[in-house]
Amino acid sequence: MAAGIAIATYAAQESPVGLVFLAPLFLLMIFKKITFRTQLFMLFALLAAYAIQQERTEDSFPYEAPFSGMVTFSDRAVIDGDSLRGFASLEDGRRVYASYRLGSPEEKRFVEERLCCYAFRAAGTFALPELPPHPYAFDMAAYLKQNGASHVLELDSVDYAVRRNGIGAALSRQRQNVKKHITGTFPEPLRSEALALLIGDRTLMEREEEMAFRTLGISHLYAISGLHIAILTGLLYWLMIRCGIRKESAWLLLALILPAYAVIAGGSPSVTRAVTMAEAVLFLQLFGKRVSVGSVFFASFIAAVLLDPYAMNQIGFQLSYGAVLSLICSARLIGGLPKWKAALCITAITQTALFPLLLLHFYEVSISSFAVNLLFVPLYTAFIVPAYFLFLALTYGLQPAADLLFTLFVPIRELIGSFTETIAGIPHQLWNPGRPSAGWMAALLGSVLLFFISAERGFRRRQLLILLLPAGIFSALPYMDDSLQVSFIDVGQGDSALIELPHQQGTYLIDAGGTVQFGGEPFQERRKPFEVGRQIVIPYLKGQGISKLDALILTHADADHAEGADEVLESVRAEQIHLSPGSRAEAEMAEVLTAAEEAEILEMGEGVSWTAGDVHFRYLAPADSEYAGNDDSLVLLVEQGGSGFLFTGDIEAAGEEALVRKYGSILKRTDVLKIAHHGSKTSSSEAFLEAAGPQLAIISAGKNNRYGHPHAEVTSRLHEFGIDFRTTAECGTVELVYRNGSAEKLECKKSAGP
Repeated sequence: MAAGIAIATYAAQESPVGLVFLAPLFLLMIFKKITFRTQLFMLFALLAAYAIQQERTEDSFPYEAPFSGMVTFSDRAVIDGDSLRGFASLEDGRRVYASYRLGSPEEKRFVEERLCCYAFRAAGTFALPELPPHPYAFDMAAYLKQNGASHVLELDSVDYAVRRNGIGAALSRQRQNVKKHITGTFPEPLRSEALALLIGDRTLMEREEEMAFRTLGISHLYAISGLHIAILTGLLYWLMIRCGIRKESAWLLLALILPAYAVIAGGSPSVTRAVTMAEAVLFLQLFGKRVSVGSVFFASFIAAVLLDPYAMNQIGFQLSYGAVLSLICSARLIGGLPKWKAALCITAITQTALFPLLLLHFYEVSISSFAVNLLFVPLYTAFIVPAYFLFLALTYGLQPAADLLFTLFVPIRELIGSFTETIAGIPHQLWNPGRPSAGWMAALLGSVLLFFISAERGFRRRQLLILLLPAGIFSALPYMDDSLQVSFIDVGQGDSALIELPHQQGTYLIDAGGTVQFGGEPFQERRKPFEVGRQIVIPYLKGQGISKLDALILTHADADHAEGADEVLESVRAEQIHLSPGSRAEAEMAEVLTAAEEAEILEMGEGVSWTAGDVHFRYLAPADSEYAGNDDSLVLLVEQGGSGFLFTGDIEAAGEEALVRKYGSILKRTDVLKIAHHGSKTSSSEAFLEAAGPQLAIISAGKNNRYGHPHAEVTSRLHEFGIDFRTTAECGTVELVYRNGSAEKLECKKSAGP
């Protein structure tokens, strides 16, 4: 039934054709000799669910009209600097993603004080979400859909607030009060973790912490779920019994408390799943009924999907329900084992069952998580999470006792944190084969299912081949590919290009994008600013299955080329860093050089060359050792067979003239030209374009950028010379595939618009 509800909901969202996936379910029922009456009941129930979900997902709202009305932001809306953004509800209950630029410190203070508990009168316009720059980047449209929205509401004004009433508003106020209480009473080193573990608020967590947790595979400990609900339920039940409350009354009180806590804790899919299952168990105990854990689980799944048709598209929902389902289906494997073996088995089962989903969403899996979870799960279960619940209780009534315990706990927690950072810094902990295609996803999920079916009958080590063989073949696919792939990554107003050699004989990243900061008032400064390297370049590398670079080539020291490099180096190891001579002394290179301490740093220039496989690399410029800006950009010619790719950095007309004078005949080998300086009119001179004579030109520039790149003179010149060109602003990431020196594919990863 649960599978049928999921299929019906998917069909309601996507297409009625999806209902054909119900056929295997009914074939299975026939095979299991389920009665015709039961099958008929199931059919009507699922068709009714489809009709209900289809009606709920239909959207005929006039988004083209200007908006004016009341807007209520969700508890997860955030203010960062001068930016207010998050999901919000309109007066008719419709959900949108609202964004607003705060105009002054006074307006920021006004909104901050009322955000959780007021509805705002606002005006603005609706817009469709921006398309992602490449398939592995954050997809705003998918994110909206997962949360039951389809449009972004770009607000122009927020000028009036009305206090909200009702249970939901009261719980929102309580969540805000708890957050303020924690930040006001907990020591600074504990605040971010306390907010995450107690109310599911991770806004204060540093990105470095989150990266360490992801590397070790313990991020789930900071998502409020069954672990936290079990600890809270156990502590409250123990306290009630010690206070003389009858167990039946304790069960009833817990059944009332847990849903409220779920809202205060943020209402994520994992906490909702844990609370609904706990609620079912409590009520069954109250009425003296016994039902299997599997029945409770599937009832929780059906209720969650029916209440929120979009929930099953969320990563948290898939991982939470997937983990519990794997344990329920493996009960026979775990049953009867000693506690330490059972703990090992539980960790292995959940990590194994979820690895295809982790690859689909994150493109990598923590190998160390199998061992690390054996240490950290008991540590958080028995010590850290209970300690934070105890601290929270004490800070409400016995602050001196809490302060005394804080003085003991903080050094211990800092020691654990240092240990966590140390083991997270051990290299080669992540298996990064890239994102599987739909076919490979089916194969990997099938191997997991087949493995567990086989292991349930009696585990043998050779059964691991059922998992390892498909996973190994999937990992080996890039080494079987004999094509040369060059990708011009859409990093907005900046440059970044990735070269992947045949059979993975080498990977080279040329520039890493970056953002140019123009300053502003203190209230506009963001705690977590947008980072091109971390949020665009790294996902592309990881999605392609790249965790090591043979060289990171930084053509010059401008921020829009090099600012994202240190972020890249935090996640991807580079054997070499190639710099333009003299550029290492530039201020923009300071963080890069710090992050690149394990790499060999080389200053390159005219005449340096090397060969990897059948691909030849040659630097044509600069010729001197003094760095003077754009015209001292590294210029790299990459050749395979009869095809050449010319990467020009930000050289201008003078630099182009020098290249034509010295390398006029060599420039003729250019098939693909990366247009210099984002299409500025100070570059791409007639003499240079005539000398190079490329078949295709790529212009890396941001959409609606303030510089007017590419300049009309440059695009006009390209047309005059009959040179086909693509811009990342319109095309997104541009992928070129060459095989044996011949062009095979040119693909834009983003259309010009919806």
